[in-house]
Amino acid sequence: MSSPKKILDILLNALYGCVIGVANIIPGVSGGTMAVMLNIYDKLIDAFTGLRKRFGKSMKFLLPIVIGAALGIVIFSKLIKFLIAYCPLPTCFFFIGLIVGSLPLVFRRAVEKPFRPISLIPMILFLAGMTALAFVNTEAQNTASTAAFQLDFGSWMLLFGGSAVAAMCMIIPGVSGSMILMIFGIYSAIINAISDLTKSFMNSCMILLPAGLGILFGLIFGAKVIDLCIKRFPQMTYFAIIGLMLGSPLVIFMKFQSQSAAAEVNCFVFTPVNIIVSALVCLAGFGIAIIFGSEKIKARFSKRNASKKNTENN
Repeated sequence: MSSPKKILDILLNALYGCVIGVANIIPGVSGGTMAVMLNIYDKLIDAFTGLRKRFGKSMKFLLPIVIGAALGIVIFSKLIKFLIAYCPLPTCFFFIGLIVGSLPLVFRRAVEKPFRPISLIPMILFLAGMTALAFVNTEAQNTASTAAFQLDFGSWMLLFGGSAVAAMCMIIPGVSGSMILMIFGIYSAIINAISDLTKSFMNSCMILLPAGLGILFGLIFGAKVIDLCIKRFPQMTYFAIIGLMLGSPLVIFMKFQSQSAAAEVNCFVFTPVNIIVSALVCLAGFGIAIIFGSEKIKARFSKRNASKKNTENN
């Protein structure tokens, strides 16, 4: 029989998972950053990288977190779906504010070591790629952003590949996995599938299965790749992420605009009220990201967790 402390740890990990799940579903909010603040980031990376060698031990830690994250995503997806459908302009700018506000955290990590000009090359390449991607407006991408996602082999590969890359990126503190899904044009399709799971189970599963497999693949194998890149080429890796983040607001704006234009009722309109609300929520998103990326706040969390551990040991 499990002791009360073990049960409490399981429930606490499930709660942590729920917080990380909700963070991961919002473009611009990093689940990795939340894991750092909750003081479980190192344990998560260790659990994923050691999954094959220490399967039982890793699963005991990961399972409650995964279940909690799934619950957080399912519960929050309906709200996100509503906001994207009926308040696309303010929602778009809130996401953009979150992404721009996350930049200082990634930049601080990039310049922890002396700056090398060669590190700007991956940033420029990624920024150029993102800018080009913003103006690619194909029918396939429009479809990928709607509930009527075309269920064919190409779409499944896009779901698998995009989700795998998103999972790899969400491991890095300061980088949003949902932002990557939005860049690939599959964010809305996945959100709709999660939200409509009880209404159209089979159609939702046809979208969520390849996406889920991609996430699993990205987490298991991506953790090692990302860990290797950050250890061997930390500055170049973080500047590549900065290039990705600098280009993503334009991509997100264009995709929101394209998606709304394809909808029956186009709510992506620049009325005075919409502009004022969008500006305010953009500032709010920026502020939230700055607060969550604050080194002082993370230091407080770390100090509190360390104090808690010392109390338990004594």
